[in-house]
Amino acid sequence: MNAPRLVIYVHHERALGGAPLSLLYLLRQIDRARYAPQVLCLREGPAAELFRKEGLPVRVVEGSDLSHTELVWFRWWQFPKLLARLLLSVPLFWRLRRALKAAISSVAIQNPTIVHLNSSTLVVAALAARSLALPVVWHIREPLARGCIGFRRALLRLAIRALADHVIAISRNDAAQLGAIPASRLSVIYNFVDFAQFDANMPTGALRKELDIAPNAPIFLFLGGSARVKGAEVLLQAVPALLGGLRSAHLVIAGEISASFRLKILGADLAALRKRIHLLGARQDAPLLFADATVVLFPSVVPHFARPVIEAAAMAKPVVASDLDGVRELVLRNETAVLVPPGDPVALAQAIMDLAQDAPRAFRLGQQGLALAREKFDARRNAAATFAIYAQLPASCNARP
Repeated sequence: MNAPRLVIYVHHERALGGAPLSLLYLLRQIDRARYAPQVLCLREGPAAELFRKEGLPVRVVEGSDLSHTELVWFRWWQFPKLLARLLLSVPLFWRLRRALKAAISSVAIQNPTIVHLNSSTLVVAALAARSLALPVVWHIREPLARGCIGFRRALLRLAIRALADHVIAISRNDAAQLGAIPASRLSVIYNFVDFAQFDANMPTGALRKELDIAPNAPIFLFLGGSARVKGAEVLLQAVPALLGGLRSAHLVIAGEISASFRLKILGADLAALRKRIHLLGARQDAPLLFADATVVLFPSVVPHFARPVIEAAAMAKPVVASDLDGVRELVLRNETAVLVPPGDPVALAQAIMDLAQDAPRAFRLGQQGLALAREKFDARRNAAATFAIYAQLPASCNARP
């Protein structure tokens, strides 16, 4: 048997979120007889620790990525910060180059190495890999920001086309924004769920017991923390109508919470409802949260692939989400989810209340969502599509046609 091929996965962010979890789920499917994975993180923190707990070799090279996505990008008034980030990219390039060489020399593997970038933001890592003639798989997990005049997006598109041997986009929407990449070097592979972990038949009640919520009280679950782009602010605006209209309902928010967001919940407008708003912080037991949810919420204000939407579908839970590109690919309108105008707290609250008070419809949407998830978001099938790309990569990026 041939020795396994080293794959170095480069990850950018510190916190737990969709990108590190998606990478973790991919690595759980990898064939260790064919591939030897290592993870290279740009920040120490919960994401790096997540990979360590999985038994993966992890290196940390402290540095900042060059994000220009709808989730994080530098506005014109932040130019000094952008300039500083660009200047710091030069020493980061050399640190990443040394780390890649050290990772390769640390294992007794003669087969060629692959570098798999876990975000569109990792231009410096792509340059470092390219300088060593290592083939690059570039995973595009975010919609690119147009910016003020579109110049930086054009440069990022050019970098992706020039430096990647193969590009994986997690949605057709994310692929379309990349410009003219040859079809032979571009794949759309949806993020996926492991149905053994996200099991629609798993026992319920753990979350209700933890939060002391009555068995029949509706639970609305939001996994975006306090992230504005994921709709946290819109959701807060909907809370008075939502929890005021359904007096037994509870809102559960999981994910990292900012201090300013906590203060807003303590404000006068929400004072009477605070006991029914639960801030869980970052959690790694998402299936337990989904199991007790009545409706799962994704009120994003920017186009984005929504991992909570596909996880909810795998758990046969109905979804209310924003009617945006990215999300539209993950659902069937009014068959597996209810879509509402983004940034509209009135429409959001009404859609959630309507669904919570129509149990047969909610059940039907959940079951149809589960069928769609099995068709489009199966872990084994989608992960296999990624690993099939590895098998086609040349030994060196210099061998690319």
